[in-house]
Parts: sequence; C-alpha cells; structure tokens
Amino acid sequence: MKRALFHPLSLLLSWRYLLTKDAALLFVTKTSMLGLIISITTLLVVQGIVAGFQRDLDRNVLGLVPHITLSKPSGMDAGLAARVTAEVPSVAASMMVAQSSGLVSTGDAVLRAQFIGVEPESVKNFVTRSALDHDTPWDELAPGRFAILLGSGVARELEVTTGDVVLVTLATEGISPFGYMPRQKRFKVAGLSETQTSLDSMVAYINLEDARRVLQMPMAANAAFFRLQDPLDVRSTFFSIYVAANEPDLLATTWQDLFGALFNFLQRFKNLLFLLLSMLVAVAAFNLVSNMVMLVHSRRADVAVLRTLGGNTTMVLISFVATAWAIAFVSLIACILLAWLIGLVLPTLHELLTQLIGVSLRDGFALHQLSVVLQFPDVIRVVALTVLMVTVGSLYPAWRATRLAPSEILRDE
Repeated sequence: MKRALFHPLSLLLSWRYLLTKDAALLFVTKTSMLGLIISITTLLVVQGIVAGFQRDLDRNVLGLVPHITLSKPSGMDAGLAARVTAEVPSVAASMMVAQSSGLVSTGDAVLRAQFIGVEPESVKNFVTRSALDHDTPWDELAPGRFAILLGSGVARELEVTTGDVVLVTLATEGISPFGYMPRQKRFKVAGLSETQTSLDSMVAYINLEDARRVLQMPMAANAAFFRLQDPLDVRSTFFSIYVAANEPDLLATTWQDLFGALFNFLQRFKNLLFLLLSMLVAVAAFNLVSNMVMLVHSRRADVAVLRTLGGNTTMVLISFVATAWAIAFVSLIACILLAWLIGLVLPTLHELLTQLIGVSLRDGFALHQLSVVLQFPDVIRVVALTVLMVTVGSLYPAWRATRLAPSEILRDE
C-alpha cells in the first residue's frame, strides 16, 4: 500500500480503467486495440519494404557502379584516375577502364550488353564489400586469357554457365571502305557477376588489356571510374574531378544520371505511402473515441467521488487520456514485434505469392529480391504519429468527463 502512494493517482486510475471487468467495454477496448495493431503494422511493414529497396540500392548498385565517370572515346591518359584521386580528397577509389556497348551471343541467342574492361586488382579495390558478397571471381580475368564475367541475368538469358564459350561483338572507332566493321572475339565464361539488381541483365566484364586489343584502342583506356566517400556529394565533387583531370574533350556522367530518378522516386513513394497509410492509423485511433465514451459513461460514479474528495479536472483529464496512451503503448509494442516477424517471413511468402498470382512487389524496381528493413527513424515517426492521433482522439471524451456534475451523479446512486 505504501508503494502505491509514490505513483501518480491519475496513472493508477487509468490502469484501473484499462483492467475493467465490464464485458461490453472490454470487447470494445480489444476491438479498438486490434484496429490499431492492424493499421500500424501495415504502415510499418510498407515503410520497411521501401526502406529495404533503398538499402539494397545503396549497397548493391552504388557499391558497384561508378559515382562519376569521365570518358573519351579516342582514349585517355592512363594516369588520369590516380592523379584525380590524389588531388580530390572526397574520391575514395578510382580505376581506368575500357568500356563499349556490344553484343554477346551463342548459337541460339543474341543479347545486347555493356562491356567493361577492368584490371582484377583495381576492380576489387574499387567495388565496396557489400557488392562482393557473391564472391565474383575477378582474378579469372587475367590478360590474354580472353575470359569474361557475365551478369547473372545475361547468362540466364543466353542459357550459359561457367566454362561455356560466347561470341562478343564490339563496335570500333573509325570506318572502313565497307562501312563500320565490328570486331568479334570468342570469350570463355569464367564466372558470373551477381548484384541482385537490374545490372545483372546489362553488364559483362573482361580484362582491360583484352578489351583494348579487341577494340584496337591506341590508348590504355577510354574511361575513368570514380567512387566517392559520399555518393550524395556527387554534385559538389563533380566539378573538382573534372578540373583535376585536366584533359580536353572529356564526357562526364554521374550515377544520378542513371539511377537518380529511381532514388528520388523511392523517397517520394515512401513519403506518399506514409501519408496514405496514416489515414488508416487515424481511423483506428479515432475508433478509440467510442471506447473512451463508453469508459467515461461507466466510470461516472468514480469521477463524481473523485471530484467530491478534492480531485481537480486536470487529474480526471489525465486519467482518461493516460488510458488511451496505455492502449496505444500495448498496441505499438505488439505492432513492432509483429512487423519484425513479418519482415522475417515476407521474402519467402513473397516468392510463393509471385508464383501463384504472377505479380511481384519488385516490378518496376532495379532489384531481384525483397527485404524488409525497420529503420529507427521510421519507427519513431510511426510512434509519434500514433501517440498524436490517440491523444487527439481521446481529448474530447476526457474533456466530457471533466464536465460531469458530481451532485447530479451521486444523487442517482
């Protein structure tokens, strides 16, 4: 008994109201709580799916593609990348490459691809660890072996695997008396490159020296790739890199030219979904109004006795609002746990649903897998929204409780 004296009376009253034995009121309370759990869990899971798309794009796409590319079809100085890296502190890694569009074919299929000639050691230092999780065999790209690493999507379309031979057709600079004469060379598939993104269906890697020989390039490379410390800092770093290169006729592109629209769309899509699904939380929160009205009606006598014994209106108001907070708190804990469990099983369930109905949540995105990531800022935003909605929904019934006349209530008791 002494211990209870140290607790605020309003909170003790709210706890007593929550543990009511009134069957009808208890049913309405459970129904309101269920509505909150369903709506909040839906909001958390949807936010987690979009956050998973964003994380995988950050890791797999920005971990592999260059953040800034300087290219020159006629070729460029072999030391350009090292020179720029030394002069621009925000550049984390760089490498010289030879890139060209072309065709890769077998006896039964022809596919367009972007060919990138790289040096094994340079590309391993350039690509971030998250993009190397699939153990891409870069060391197989030794000079003179004419080996090729195909994107997993390209290999799947061509129905080839490690050890098979494919025909590579590349366009070369210049024109002969017979028109443009492409260069063809047979390459042996040394392995597959897999990033679980749309890049797997458009790229193929060969050795830099082999690419130079096939393309008949007079220079060592025709492009320089740069990876930045912060990919979002590309606009401010772009000019510094271009000036440090100090070479005429350079063509410059950034990752935002290829994937910037997708990243912006994901962020706007996430905010739009949050706004729309917040309406579900609002409806569920305002369902508490009926629960609170019933609670106030059933506790009229308690409120009258409390006011008669000296309790003020603030105490009465807080006791009923705290009851709504308690319902929201229990619902939020259940929602976070439920969303976490759904995040664990959703990738497996998604594959089953995709096979059954033929529609995938990945459609329209540059990803081949689905993941759910509950980010702390997203959870805090949902919690704040829920507390706000529940508070607003409970204020009117709580205010009505403060307007009850003790003398009229006790006269009927």
